[in-house]
Amino acid sequence: MKTSVRMKFFVSLLLLLSAFLWGCSDSSHHTSTPITISVVEMSPNSFTQNGEIVGIDVDTATAAMDEAGVDYVVEMEQSSTVAYDNTLNGSNRALLGIGYSAERQDLFKWVGPTSSSGYYVFAKKDSGLGSTLGLDGTKALDSIAVVTGWLETTSLEDLGFDNLVYYATYDEAVGALLDGDVQALASDGKQLAYKVQGQFSFSDDFDVCFGYKSAFYYIAFSKDVSDEVVAAVQASLDDLIKTNETLAILQRYFPDANETMLPDVLQLFTEVAPPFNYYSGSIVDPDIQGSSVEIVDAIQSRNDYAANVKITGWIDAYATVQYLPNSALFTTARTAEREGLFQWVGPIATLRGSFYTLRDSGITITTLEEAKALGSVATPSNWYTHDYLLANGFDNIVATSFSPLDAFNQLLSGEVDALFMYDEGINWLCDTTSTPTEDIVKQFEETYDEGYVAFSLTTPTSTVEQWQQNLDAMKQDGTFEGIWQSWFDGSELP
Repeated sequence: MKTSVRMKFFVSLLLLLSAFLWGCSDSSHHTSTPITISVVEMSPNSFTQNGEIVGIDVDTATAAMDEAGVDYVVEMEQSSTVAYDNTLNGSNRALLGIGYSAERQDLFKWVGPTSSSGYYVFAKKDSGLGSTLGLDGTKALDSIAVVTGWLETTSLEDLGFDNLVYYATYDEAVGALLDGDVQALASDGKQLAYKVQGQFSFSDDFDVCFGYKSAFYYIAFSKDVSDEVVAAVQASLDDLIKTNETLAILQRYFPDANETMLPDVLQLFTEVAPPFNYYSGSIVDPDIQGSSVEIVDAIQSRNDYAANVKITGWIDAYATVQYLPNSALFTTARTAEREGLFQWVGPIATLRGSFYTLRDSGITITTLEEAKALGSVATPSNWYTHDYLLANGFDNIVATSFSPLDAFNQLLSGEVDALFMYDEGINWLCDTTSTPTEDIVKQFEETYDEGYVAFSLTTPTSTVEQWQQNLDAMKQDGTFEGIWQSWFDGSELP
């Protein structure tokens, strides 16, 4: 399918919101009755243009089905509820543009991802709400427009939002925001940017109040569609990804797009936690670096295909890898509490947890009990350090930060008395904030853990085993030690 593309101006901001050979088989999977593919108006993923149904998900899914030899017909439904119900309750059907979730995973047979994005709560800039509301501030808004049944909506419901105003279609929800009927709108960032082109400047006229979820869109087949057909379409989609055909499709709608806007065969996440993983330059085209990044790159160099690494927030990535097929997150502390949640490859890093204070505070502590007696201790939310403090009965935890840097700044500002943080990152945090290292006092080391690559339980065991074999070989031939010592000269290997 071909379409003309007029947009270009907002691609860079979208990236901030913030992703083999053809035809190897002679077999086809023609069905006696074509599979009916349901879509709804959801630009740029699926929409009608010049009488033809097009879009990122439509073009990608139909290309995969064509390559697999699967017959189909695409139908535009009047609402997402109708499309969902028809696929859930019908036979020989498929639904495009549906977000994969743990709650839905047993309701359909899945192929994907065909596209990815992020979910955000947007407000008009002239509302004065700003872009730093966070979770609690966004919950306190009077009204947020949402589309009934969409994953953007159910994700907010799961977070306890009770200020949602429901609409049957996306156009109605957007219209409610633009007309001032609601304070904010919950939306896929890519979708809103495409929707308002020509009417508004996406960067100048809208604020992101709160970002809450990475979204991965799939083809959801009705349960009666054969496993053979589903597997063939997945194999074809994987080939499209590996040969950059999916990138070419995306660039029909976002000419400046690069791989960071695309899902991969393996969704490989990392966070900003130097020196293990971080980035320099612009998030539009980040240069992702770090000791763990180099180790993961070396592991993948021994495979036939290397997935792109994506930088995201810890809380989002940690939750995503617990349900999303073929996904992984590093550098993840392997603790007893997390053992059964993932498949593990490693170790690739040491993680020494210590208590730190400001020298000028005059604080001296040598035991956990003394640390508990402080007024407050900061640590990043949902980190293994947070888990440790909770498990040991701390009631003075300030875990409102979402990154090591934010937690470190809480110490520097005097918001907290102490910081519980991994030793390996302290020097980088001092450098980043121009803080003399002598101004930070390490009181005592409390924990020792090791960092791993954590794979989802639904990632094929063969993939995990191959990664571990590659890492073991690197440790035997000296590759791993060479990388480790280049970052931590003289330090003990994990």
